[in-house]
Amino acid sequence: MRVINFTFFVLLFLITTAKASELQIKWRTNLLVPRPDIASSGSHVCFDEQGTQITRPGAREPSDVAFSNDGLTYVIGNILNDGITNRIIAYKLTTPFDLDTVKNDCSQLRFNPWKDMTTETNERVESIRFSRDGSKFFIVNENGEIFSYDLSTPFDLSTRSYITELDLTGSRISIEFSADGTQLFKLDGQDKDPTIEVYDLPGPYDTSSATLNYTLDLNNKEIETLQSPAHMQALDFEFNDTGSAIYILAQTTSPGNDTGYSKSAIFQYNTAANYDISSVQFKGRWNVVFDPDDDHAGIGIPYGFAFGAAGMKLFVTNLRGEDGDNQHDRTNEYNLECPYGIYECTSDARSNLGSQVELAKQNISLNTSTIFRRFEWIKRNRNKKNLNNFALDIDTNNHLLISLKDSLQASLNNKKPQTDKEKNKSDWSFWNHADISLGSFDATSYEKPKQIRTRGLTFGVDKKYGENKYFGTAIRYGNSGADIKHSAQGTNLESLTLNIYGTIPIDQYRYTNAVLGLSMLRFDQIFSGKITGGRNGKQAFTALNFRTKKTYGKLNLTPSGRFNYGITNLSHFTDFITKAKSGTDIIYDEENFESGEIAGGFLFDINEIEVPEGILRPNGGFEMILDISPEMSFNHSNVGGTKTNTATIEKYSYKKLKGNIGFEAVYENGVTFSINYEKIMHKDRVRSYSHQDIFLFKFGRINNNDSEFVINFDPNQNNKTEMNYTKKFNNFDLKVSSNYSLISKIPDYGANLKIVGTF
Repeated sequence: MRVINFTFFVLLFLITTAKASELQIKWRTNLLVPRPDIASSGSHVCFDEQGTQITRPGAREPSDVAFSNDGLTYVIGNILNDGITNRIIAYKLTTPFDLDTVKNDCSQLRFNPWKDMTTETNERVESIRFSRDGSKFFIVNENGEIFSYDLSTPFDLSTRSYITELDLTGSRISIEFSADGTQLFKLDGQDKDPTIEVYDLPGPYDTSSATLNYTLDLNNKEIETLQSPAHMQALDFEFNDTGSAIYILAQTTSPGNDTGYSKSAIFQYNTAANYDISSVQFKGRWNVVFDPDDDHAGIGIPYGFAFGAAGMKLFVTNLRGEDGDNQHDRTNEYNLECPYGIYECTSDARSNLGSQVELAKQNISLNTSTIFRRFEWIKRNRNKKNLNNFALDIDTNNHLLISLKDSLQASLNNKKPQTDKEKNKSDWSFWNHADISLGSFDATSYEKPKQIRTRGLTFGVDKKYGENKYFGTAIRYGNSGADIKHSAQGTNLESLTLNIYGTIPIDQYRYTNAVLGLSMLRFDQIFSGKITGGRNGKQAFTALNFRTKKTYGKLNLTPSGRFNYGITNLSHFTDFITKAKSGTDIIYDEENFESGEIAGGFLFDINEIEVPEGILRPNGGFEMILDISPEMSFNHSNVGGTKTNTATIEKYSYKKLKGNIGFEAVYENGVTFSINYEKIMHKDRVRSYSHQDIFLFKFGRINNNDSEFVINFDPNQNNKTEMNYTKKFNNFDLKVSSNYSLISKIPDYGANLKIVGTF
């Protein structure tokens, strides 16, 4: 006899250590601004918005840059005092956030914003910003005046309409907004005394008025290290996407000389709480380095900067003057090792939490979907013989349960002749089910987009009682992962779920399918490919499916209504980012959240089709699903911090459409097989396309007395419970087992697969 033993430790708590390495900011490429235009080459003739032929290259003396969310629109503001049609230029890119792929054609949009005003002026553009959703655009001039536009098409400046002006005065002004747009931050970059002012707005991105709330003096915030003996100016600033860090670009110039610089750097600070700059903490700085391969690398002034690709790229404008071909103004593009990694990495806590919530909700959905599919199999085969016999054994070391064990075992082993009534009863039947789910979720207002993949394997056993009642139990092991796009972050989930299910008749035609599930969850937090934290979870859920035996039409349509509700508990944990990269660790509080869905639709199964040595039965259905989950808020804080952040997780949609189609085959030799494809589409998110593709496989074979299902329960050992499933395949025995403690605060359980072969 040869024994092959494969052991998988499910939900194992992993703690890894890794020495943080210094971050590297790598120069990648640069975009010459101006760059040659097709219009100037003679092959095409292009015109600006005023109908004037474009005869000169693109923006000169760039002051600031901005990108659309998809990275395909790149906007430059410039401070040149002539060429007024070039104040704002929007380039189109063929590859997101890749300046090498600028479309060199008439798709460029150029305009002078001051022509949109009642009184035409010709002022420098100091700063440009989009709202988070791209529905608004803001321009700041050299006098500190903020001009706002509505964009009927997000990020498309050709659809702009001028709204209003807000005069805040100041010099070298740059602005930013909080994530919800209710606060405006203004950098006043004056020599020696730069400040950031915080204003409350009457509504999201409403700059019709502003009320000063707080002023941060940037002196004594490490920026003064650049100052003496030269003059210092702060030129631009940015938040990361969560507001947990702020970055300030500053430079020194010799008195009276505005064409060169002695030093420039981007300073990184952590905020006390998201967008709270009242007590920023200095982390470090990166000395701006332009193209290291350029003989003129020391020439130029970095007027503005922006992040792209969810913080994985940095763009810095370089005003170099006009002293030859090698000194054209340009925008420099840098690759970062991790999100917003100017000095150290930052973590997107909201996207992490959103991934955990979505994985936990999918665990409920996939378990209930699998069990309901079993119900449909039972319905279609209710008048046929059992698909398999199944032996049940309960084993325990507790003497109080010995008599119960003996009674149940004797009942299962009872071989006396059956009465007519007993012949109508069913023996235990076993089944197994595999599922694969692939999901793509677009960005929300606060979360990055993500890809989610899930794999699951379910083993179940059920029994028919009388004519219409069924009872069963099933165990599902799931392995899921969420890959957050344009990020070094990710989340993995392993789950083990016990499902108890049954069919309850309501009357002669109607019945209810019910599921009760208990899950143990284990999340691993990933940063730059390393596990940086682990979180335990517990989950309880129930689902009801209301059905009728009546069918309609040639497709045998039957209406279906469904309700499911779950409660999930997530433990306290710390995300040790410093195990992977230099960064700030984040503490997450223990949390509970609820989730639920209501669905209605119809199912169909076409009449049996005869195939060689068997039958084939197509089936499918359609549902409209309403997400009734309440709002979910989670608390987290930086290690060593004194304030707590609250992250609210948005739903991907309030309503979804679910369709599925497949077939099942039953052969005379006892083999049964089914495959189904499901697609879930989120329908009410504007300009997004989030969806899941789910593949379900089922295999069975009729073979008497070749399977065993065993439950071992010992209350004397912390309620330790073991479940074993054994299946014989000719010379091989397949055994799947699991164990866990029902009430342990820190669960200890695993899944084991053993194959025993006799030769």
